[in-house]
Amino acid sequence: MATKTKRNRAETERRLIDVALDLILNKGVLAGLNLREVAEGAGVNRGNIYHYFGSRRELLRAAIARRFEAMAESLVADRRDLPFVERRLRAFQSSPTIHDSQLRALLVIDGDDTVDPMPRYESMLSQLRQDVIDGDIDRGHDLEALQVALSSLIRGYRIFREAYAKRIDADAGDLDERVAEIVRTWLEAMAEPPAASQRDAGP
Repeated sequence: MATKTKRNRAETERRLIDVALDLILNKGVLAGLNLREVAEGAGVNRGNIYHYFGSRRELLRAAIARRFEAMAESLVADRRDLPFVERRLRAFQSSPTIHDSQLRALLVIDGDDTVDPMPRYESMLSQLRQDVIDGDIDRGHDLEALQVALSSLIRGYRIFREAYAKRIDADAGDLDERVAEIVRTWLEAMAEPPAASQRDAGP
């Protein structure tokens, strides 16, 4: 009996998360999470949301965790053996249907100061250290700052991609390619020492 109850709860939680993600996809990040609609879509009463998640914010956290883990597993597997520049370009060019970045931004806007802006930060930093060993990044670069810059670029572009394209009257797909070329130039430059180090070295 306890196993069935646990299974029913897990299934209800999964349905609530799936409906929440669908609403966000269809109505937009800020407008898309009406708890009454989430409950109706999942076929339960609204009290179930509070019973299982405690709050709208916790439902969002669960949705983010589900979305990010599914996305990260597939993307990491695809890029594991690529060199630094190609791996990071793939990360920049991948665009999930419901952006993890937008969902995290929604929680920050909602006042949640516990949001992790860089999931898997330690493993990403470890990979950058390996890139230094492999010669793809000069050891003079600040790897922590580099990881923050990479994360900021990817998240910011994903959030504002359509708005950027509209602002400069460009097709979003074309803009992706144009920005990717700029990103490639930047990433390739990481193999060289920082400019300050070059100046200090003199002629």
